[in-house]
Order: sequence, then C-alpha cells, then structure tokens
Amino acid sequence: MNLDNYLSGYLDRRMSMIIEEWQISTRNDLTDITQRFHRVQDELVGLKTFERETSTRLNDLETRVRQLKEKAK
Repeated sequence: MNLDNYLSGYLDRRMSMIIEEWQISTRNDLTDITQRFHRVQDELVGLKTFERETSTRLNDLETRVRQLKEKAK
C-alpha cells in the first residue's frame, strides 16, 4: 500500500469527523445558507409592507381619537 492510497482511505473514512471538528463549510451548507438568506429577504418585503400599513392605520386612529376628544369638549 502506498502513502497516497493510505491517505485517501484515511480521509474517506474520517472526512465527516474532520469537517465537524474543523467546522469546515461544505457546498451543501453554503447552498442552504443562500436559500435561507433569500427567504429572509422575501419575508422582509412583506414586513415592510405590514409596517407601512400599520403606521397608516395608527395615524388614522390617532386622528379619530383627537377629533372625538375635541367633540367631547
């Protein structure tokens, strides 16, 4: 058995432990992170819309409360 074959076999047997111990990112990890990032970006669009609509509704409610207070005087 030559050294190259021995090292290749060793790495094949222990690769998952080496990746975990050294906290090496794999291609699958990077793909997953990219997909999660895109989902978060998509959710932010909805959140910003919600914030705008909520702000508008709160302003309308505050205006109505002020008007009711003025009428109650």
